[in-house]
Amino acid sequence: MNRRLMLTWLIVVLAIISLQSLGWASGMISHQNQTGRRKLRDQRGFISIDCGIAPGSDHTDGGTQIYYTSDAEFIDTGINYNVSSDYVNEHTDQNLKNVRSFPEGDRNCYTLRPREGKYLIRAHFKYGNYDSKNQLPIFKLHLGVDEWTTINITDASFPFREEIIHVADKDHLDVSLVNINRGTPFISVLELRQLNGSIYSPSETGSLQLFNRWDFGTKEYDEWA
Repeated sequence: MNRRLMLTWLIVVLAIISLQSLGWASGMISHQNQTGRRKLRDQRGFISIDCGIAPGSDHTDGGTQIYYTSDAEFIDTGINYNVSSDYVNEHTDQNLKNVRSFPEGDRNCYTLRPREGKYLIRAHFKYGNYDSKNQLPIFKLHLGVDEWTTINITDASFPFREEIIHVADKDHLDVSLVNINRGTPFISVLELRQLNGSIYSPSETGSLQLFNRWDFGTKEYDEWA
């Protein structure tokens, strides 16, 4: 095993330990899947945005008790849609029943204002044929001025998720959806979770994109929130 691979494994294990110390982590997780979740009591350092719900509205997730708010105060572009009823059932999470879509502009950005520190940033995308076009899009996701990842929606019913750990060292943070002329960008949920200081050294800045996450030793398959 080469040194770079060993370093990658070490970072992943440290991330698991850090998340468990905050009471979040349990179970083996795919970053493109969702299952049952534990309730959280302490939501300090959380920003939880349900993209596409009406301005001024909010709700609390029944499984995790996490409070979600409208995205209206974080962005002033885009159009709200509900996903098609064909893709909603009694098991569908409330925050995956709607999206904010961006048919205009090459780049549309959410501006977040977290406190300085280390954050886990998650973005969720469930197409659900919200626009009745049955056209699965491909678009870019940027964090600040840097490209984060490419979002390639390959299944209208599947909730895709991307994660990145980032050190916020400014008074604002932009998460941008970038149109590459391969379909209309959209987003379902945007979340920030503040981490403790053990993952990075105090002076280190930058980002760490998720490859996968394992929790060793638990008996139940359960997702952290």
